[in-house]
Amino acid sequence: MNTKKGRPKKKPTYNEEIIMQELLSAISDAYLTGGNGKGETSPPAVSLRQIANEFDITLMKARKLLITAGVYHTEISEEVNELKAEGKTIEQIMELTGLKRSSVHSYLPYTKSIYNLKELSLYAERCRLYRARKKAVESLRELESDSSIEDRLWDAIRIFAGYRFTTAKSLVFRYTVFGNEIRVDRKKKSIVRSSVNMALKKVIDVDGKIRGPKELGVYGASYLYPMFQRFGLIQEETKKF
Repeated sequence: MNTKKGRPKKKPTYNEEIIMQELLSAISDAYLTGGNGKGETSPPAVSLRQIANEFDITLMKARKLLITAGVYHTEISEEVNELKAEGKTIEQIMELTGLKRSSVHSYLPYTKSIYNLKELSLYAERCRLYRARKKAVESLRELESDSSIEDRLWDAIRIFAGYRFTTAKSLVFRYTVFGNEIRVDRKKKSIVRSSVNMALKKVIDVDGKIRGPKELGVYGASYLYPMFQRFGLIQEETKKF
């Protein structure tokens, strides 16, 4: 009797439909709530570009996914879909709207998902990461000056490692975390945890009303400021996500 087992699978099996639904649910939540668990807003809490940054995808793919989810509506998206419903071809829609082929496709919802294993794995991971980041942000919703908030903030910082942030001066950066240090890709010197805690104390003291990086008063403030904004610690009406 041959008891030899077959070669184990190197990669897990992904359910394409389930992953697509999870992706649409996550991207819709991010668009409508800003990923902070505070409920849907009207107009949407964030921009299309912010969604693209959140899930590390192109603007066109972000738009197509949001349209597929039924939460993104603009005058041009409605026009393109109405023309398609009337039986117009992509070429005819291009001629009538003046849009390029790629743009026309980005305004039409997915009718089926055709992703390879690598893409399915990537989207599954991004959905998992989005949920983890949202949970971390929700844990910081209440600015309570207790012993646990510093740990909760550091947990959020760790889970957002690799996230695409933008400074007040429009400089894009990402960071990694090693022990009690934040290493920003635009800066040689690390931001230590004690500086983060000092900035947090300042935010708590003024109830989140910080008007700019300088008010944090610590080394690395220009990077901590957008991070704190994303975490919902700094309340500023003109800045979102």
